[in-house]
Amino acid sequence: MSGAWTRSLLLLQVCNGRAGVSVEQRTVEVINPHVSMFGSGCLVAPGVVLTAHHVACPGGDIQPVTVRDRAGRTAEAEVVWADAALDVVLLSTDRSVLGTDLAVVRWGELTCDYPAVRPMCTMTGFPRAMRVALPDDPQTFVPDVKTVDGHIKPATGSRGGHYGFELSDVSTGSAELWRGMSGAGAFCHDMLVGVATFASDHWQGGLLYVMPAARLFASPGFTNAVTSVTGMAPQLQPADLSVLFTDVPDPQLSSSYLLHARSAVVPMSGMIGQLDTLDAWCRTSRSTDITAVTGMGGIGKTRLMTELLHRLAQPRSEQPTARGWTGGFLADTPRQQPPPYGMLATSKYSLLIAVDYAETRRSQIDQVLDILAARRGGQPVRVLLLARGHDNWWPSLRLARQGTSVISTGTPVAIDPADALSNTSTESAFDDAKRAFNERIRALRNAGHEWATSPLTPDTEEGGAFSGTEKPDDDKVISLHMAALAEVLTTLNDSFACRENPMDVLIAHEMSYWRRIVEARGLFFDEKLMRTLVSVQTVTGASKRSDARAAVAAGFDVHYSGFPNTAPHDGARLAAYEDILTAAYPSGDGAHWGTMGPDLLGAALVAEVEEASDQQFIEQLLPHSYLSPEQRHQGLTVIARATPDQPALAAGAARAVAAAPQQLLSLAARTVAAELDPEVARPWLLGLQDAITEQAQQPDADPQTSAWAAGVVSASLTHLETGLEDYFNAVDAIPPPTEPDSGRHNDDGLDEEDVDDPDEPEAHWGTGDEDEPESEQIADPGETTPPPPAPALGRSLTAVRVRTITSPAARAVLTSVALAHLTLVAFVTGSVAYFSDYSSQPIFWLLPPFMVLAHLNVGFFYGYREMPVALATLLLPPVIVVLTAALALMFSDMHGARLNPFVLGAAWASIFSPGLLALTYAVRAWLGQIRYVDDQ
Repeated sequence: MSGAWTRSLLLLQVCNGRAGVSVEQRTVEVINPHVSMFGSGCLVAPGVVLTAHHVACPGGDIQPVTVRDRAGRTAEAEVVWADAALDVVLLSTDRSVLGTDLAVVRWGELTCDYPAVRPMCTMTGFPRAMRVALPDDPQTFVPDVKTVDGHIKPATGSRGGHYGFELSDVSTGSAELWRGMSGAGAFCHDMLVGVATFASDHWQGGLLYVMPAARLFASPGFTNAVTSVTGMAPQLQPADLSVLFTDVPDPQLSSSYLLHARSAVVPMSGMIGQLDTLDAWCRTSRSTDITAVTGMGGIGKTRLMTELLHRLAQPRSEQPTARGWTGGFLADTPRQQPPPYGMLATSKYSLLIAVDYAETRRSQIDQVLDILAARRGGQPVRVLLLARGHDNWWPSLRLARQGTSVISTGTPVAIDPADALSNTSTESAFDDAKRAFNERIRALRNAGHEWATSPLTPDTEEGGAFSGTEKPDDDKVISLHMAALAEVLTTLNDSFACRENPMDVLIAHEMSYWRRIVEARGLFFDEKLMRTLVSVQTVTGASKRSDARAAVAAGFDVHYSGFPNTAPHDGARLAAYEDILTAAYPSGDGAHWGTMGPDLLGAALVAEVEEASDQQFIEQLLPHSYLSPEQRHQGLTVIARATPDQPALAAGAARAVAAAPQQLLSLAARTVAAELDPEVARPWLLGLQDAITEQAQQPDADPQTSAWAAGVVSASLTHLETGLEDYFNAVDAIPPPTEPDSGRHNDDGLDEEDVDDPDEPEAHWGTGDEDEPESEQIADPGETTPPPPAPALGRSLTAVRVRTITSPAARAVLTSVALAHLTLVAFVTGSVAYFSDYSSQPIFWLLPPFMVLAHLNVGFFYGYREMPVALATLLLPPVIVVLTAALALMFSDMHGARLNPFVLGAAWASIFSPGLLALTYAVRAWLGQIRYVDDQ
């Protein structure tokens, strides 16, 4: 195998990706020169062909056969695995001749019966009906290709263990004319779901039988044979659900692939207890159930789910013929829109659905659970929600679903850092990881993937002794694996030896990966620019191409910040780098691109770029006008998750939020903070608070915006500590408007912007009372505020509405006391007016409504509005209380009370005063209080 074709293979695989590979490119003709037999085949990897056994090995003959692709290239192929009962054989040929530009195929099966969205399947082969005579030799016939579309309905052919491929637009009228189609691969959503073996003698030639890939996986030796010739263990995925699930990663020249939890390079060494618990939970008698698996990032939650899926897919020893489970990870951005979640309720097999970063995906989870709650019967379905914590989201979700058909106890499964290494020592785990990485790299290189500039040395074939200096600082298993991979890569590339930090080694290896992709496109490799762009990709993400282009353009602006903007960036160059980033880190779902992983590695790269930019990268990127709100949200979420490991990133994000609160504050303090567990949310919000306070002290800071920003963060902190949803939701997330012109003057010589318009439909945020540090300043759109006290010349007042923190229970108590107070006032004054000796005087008849209205006016005016400090406003409440107490004395006299009138009056006043105060604070608790704050 020459280095030239290997590099060509590698670059084409990286540059083209799976999306560029069609079924036709994988189709080859299989010719058995020993007998008169021809058929079709499918290239499942460079130089690896899957075809029908009766074509390649008729009568059990396993002699070499000839394989020819559509371009006429021919090579001899040998059998590496065969199963005559299944009528399928795996051939190996010269990978430098056939399939040099192909990635390893993905394997799939059909798991659902959902007629509303039945996936289209495709097959390409060389049937007899397509044989044509050569123009210059009419006696010589050559095969031509035929691509057919159809549907595979689960029940058709199932009793014989086959798929029934029902053609949509073809009818030959005879099964004989389909001869030569045997061995063709049947694809569904770009996954190989089976191999054509024969055509039905009926149905006018419109039904082909396909041997399912699932049966191949169950055949002894098949997966081992595929692993040996492709360098990676095949994984069977639900092909029809691929529009909803994420894909397993392709092997790439990237540390991201080797460290990806779903690549399963390093065998799982711990969490056996959690694995057994979840296995038992899945196999309970319930039809549907959900639970949460929680633990800090990088301790193996996704790896645990990958292992659980693998275990559930295997037949149990006590039921060797029983069908295993299917499942996968629900995509954050499903490929099909709107997502056909109804498919999940029609699975033919037991189904496990894992949802990563569940704390940020509540809406999507609710959609899935609503679908599952409506189903009646069917196979068991389990939903596993993975999150870094559960205090902020799981209790409310469990409460909302408690008592329904989709949840039982809802007890979460917690994972501690030590659980990942519970069955081994750190030293052994380190050595095992190094050995596993070495073996996978060697297998990939043997299969045609060139991984390093220097060959494997004898020293790397045996696991080296563990060195204490190599142990990572934290207890995360991913950190241990990164350290082990860094040491392996150092032995493969001498240039890494000068780097002591494992992160530096891994990032240096990523740079060599980027270099290959960039240079394959004929571009100059700018290391610093690529660091910036990959960091932008890591932070912002891109769900569609327009988002990716916006992110690249923003990345260029940030990278070249400070240079004269003499001309716009070259569009062709921007497009080239967008394509480079897409090829480097393809998406596993419907998003346009993925990101460098794992999270710790991506955060380390972003932190390096942030430091190299003098802490300007994050501050300039997040509020960039090119980014969409979704990308800003994504960026803030990524940085918030990295806060425990990269506090410098959180500080940069806080400065960005403080500098551009209109674009970022509501996302950072409300949406993102609500998604974080309290242990992470608290320092995140405190950092925002400090940055906003510092920004407010700048000479050009707008006091209204600063006060509003401080109020939003204060509300979020209060919500975090108290959990008062009503209070949190009452906070206005809309920033105050900014006046476009500060030079306007009115006829009185005052700045027009400094005068509050009583008819202004939107009040502004201001600062609260010093006596109420936990109050929120809230602007109510559409509310007209009363005129404020006259301001002094040259000063301005801002109208704000302050809502004091009041729990629902306290609010209920205040309201009850206030209503009881008004009832008592009405009863006492009514008794005097209508049932005493004074009832004959009509003037007394007006006393009850007058006194009740007087108390209501005091409660509403003094509760809802901040009254100016004046003699009248100070005396009015005591006067009302004294008048009410005087009427109460008359009431007491009616009932023969003979106590000292001063003592009795004081007693009544002590009853009415707290009642009136409760009425005032009840109004304030429900409506808040309008106040006027000096801007200067």
